[in-house]
Amino acid sequence: MKRLLTNTAALAWMVVVAVGLFVLILVPTIDLPSRLDAGQDLLDDAAPAFTQERVAGDRAGIEMVSAIVDLADPITTAEGGAAAEVPALLAFVSGQTGLSEGEVLAALGANAPKTTALLQALPLSDVSAELPGLVAFLSETLGVPPEQVQQALVDNFPRLAQSIENLPTVTGGWNAVPGTENLTRFDGANVVTVPQVRDYFAADVIPVLERQQGNFRDLDSGFPSVGIIPAILLAVAGVVIVFGLVMTVRAWRAEPPSGEATATWGVVVLVGVVVVALGAILFPRLQGGQDLLDDAAPAFTQERVA
Repeated sequence: MKRLLTNTAALAWMVVVAVGLFVLILVPTIDLPSRLDAGQDLLDDAAPAFTQERVAGDRAGIEMVSAIVDLADPITTAEGGAAAEVPALLAFVSGQTGLSEGEVLAALGANAPKTTALLQALPLSDVSAELPGLVAFLSETLGVPPEQVQQALVDNFPRLAQSIENLPTVTGGWNAVPGTENLTRFDGANVVTVPQVRDYFAADVIPVLERQQGNFRDLDSGFPSVGIIPAILLAVAGVVIVFGLVMTVRAWRAEPPSGEATATWGVVVLVGVVVVALGAILFPRLQGGQDLLDDAAPAFTQERVA
């Protein structure tokens, strides 16, 4: 009977060892160290972007960008439609006043010369088309090479040169932003034009930051940090295995006194309580982290990052 009890105790301790081995094997099998280490790197790198002030600033910034896009979209290219409305505006005023369209245009030029000049310049893509001719004209008139004309503009009229240099890029890429050939919204809709890029950041990317602030802070704060969870699990598993092996050998040799047996099993129970408590602390944080990953995953595809 004593030997049977001893064997039973030894088998029980072997179960403890098996549990420890299971944890020890599971951690590297699911690649937990490298995954959580990568998660810690992500948290460290992204932490500045998830502060309340920056997320609020992101929303304020994209709203300003949105206003700029709404301003520029009608006038940048012919597709915007504002250029086509200028003749209609002149015709409307002419019909209401009885003045000819030429007289209306002259009156506008006298009373609002800058506005009139803007109306006549639309669309801005037509202005871009005139810039090479302007440089060629200045080159011929001044008797210097075109490159020297461009440098002279940069040296003497830097703000004007800045606009001249960048206007063709803006007008040429407004309806086909270079590098967005594979970019799509989270719902799969194509993102090609500047307004579509604005919508992508305003309606897809920034809302992820807004929705996930809490989850990010929970995952990034508290003890233990995400990166050391595998080490804790491996350490617990190692202790359980060593302890279980020692007690298995002792149980096979001779049944320990009942008080010692109770104490040693109490150690196992304590380890179990520690693991359960650790899980209770980590589970909400890791669940929030999974929600963060699920919500942000579409933004991290290679095509969208590019």
